Amino acid sequence: MRMNNIFNKVIVLSLIFFISCSTSNKFTVIDYSKNANLELMEREFSKSSGSGKLIAKGQTNFVSRFDFISTKNSSSIVFRDFLGRKQFLVEIVDQDIRYVDMKKRQDIDIENFSNFFPMATKIDAKIYKKLMWGIPDTFKDMDVTMKKEFMISTRLNTLDDRNLIDELIFSFNNDKQEYKLIFSDRTFFK
Repeated sequence: MRMNNIFNKVIVLSLIFFISCSTSNKFTVIDYSKNANLELMEREFSKSSGSGKLIAKGQTNFVSRFDFISTKNSSSIVFRDFLGRKQFLVEIVDQDIRYVDMKKRQDIDIENFSNFFPMATKIDAKIYKKLMWGIPDTFKDMDVTMKKEFMISTRLNTLDDRNLIDELIFSFNNDKQEYKLIFSDRTFFK
């Protein structure tokens, strides 16, 4: 009888422990009809600018802050090293993408830039632009071979009754490497 009583107490205490350790399961229903649309955004605003950080975890570890600006015809992203020095520039004019090593002050090819940000080989001018404007369907038309290389998860934020990308996580190598893009600030100008 005494052993059974102790066993019951252990079960109850274990349940209380597990329940108190669990995270709250706040699920939000997303109204996809409120997702921002690039064409509508460009009609309403002349540019989008902001900042954020790129965090790499896994075999490669670093944090790089970035600033961005995007208009209808051009966009740019400046990545900085941990001391705040300009490291890389991604410059987009129409459909042309230029990569610059800011420390060496010279153009580099996409393969060199992909040593810093491996997904660059899969991102075209339109995708960069959609990311800077926060468009949730940025990777909607991603081809199947890209889906097999890495997994993308997103976190949305609602601003002025529009859903915008707030965070992107690229996981690959069986989750051994992760690149997280966090948009900490985004401003639209009329």
